[in-house]
Amino acid sequence: MADWRIAGTYIEFCNCDPGCGCNFRGFPTSPEGNCEAILTHVIEDGSFDGLSLAGTRVAWLLWWPGAIHDKGGNGHAYVDCETDEQYDALRRMWRGEEGYGLFEIFNSTLTEPSVVDRATLNLTVDERNSRVSIDGVGEGAMKPLTGPVEPYAVNNVRIVKDKGFIWRDGQIAQSERLHVDLPEMKFEVSGRHAVFSRFGYSKADGFFGD
Repeated sequence: MADWRIAGTYIEFCNCDPGCGCNFRGFPTSPEGNCEAILTHVIEDGSFDGLSLAGTRVAWLLWWPGAIHDKGGNGHAYVDCETDEQYDALRRMWRGEEGYGLFEIFNSTLTEPSVVDRATLNLTVDERNSRVSIDGVGEGAMKPLTGPVEPYAVNNVRIVKDKGFIWRDGQIAQSERLHVDLPEMKFEVSGRHAVFSRFGYSKADGFFGD
């Protein structure tokens, strides 16, 4: 396996209620009873056997018929990068071929290793107002949490996990829209779970950073 390390900004959308029950007991709290998600990594610093990955971005579209650990899911990742070498490195990582829990575990729950294609990601990175879209494929847009009593008052919520391997200190938001339209997965919801966080993954050292 290659020696690699990536770090940057993480933007997550799923169809659970805000907070996502999978973070607590491993089961979704979505009205649909399943898991549907877009996980986006904005890689600000990183390398793969000496090849720079800084400035690349990956959006991973995921769907499972029930809880993630019950398997049977589908995955389709989209890589936004400049070179074929960067694409090949990220394709191998996101298919679980180069180690690390997120990539190995999630791919083990899919019916086959994730599809990985190249595409342009349209991104707005603005904490709990962030959004990502891929033309003709899907979109995730988030906004801060608010409540029914004071609908314009922002509810500042963080979830901190001391052993998280995807993120560890997440600002919780809600989706304005979570939409995907692919042959292997289709979903459209709003008002569901979203997270803005930082990440740092290393094949050698595991999760690092905040």
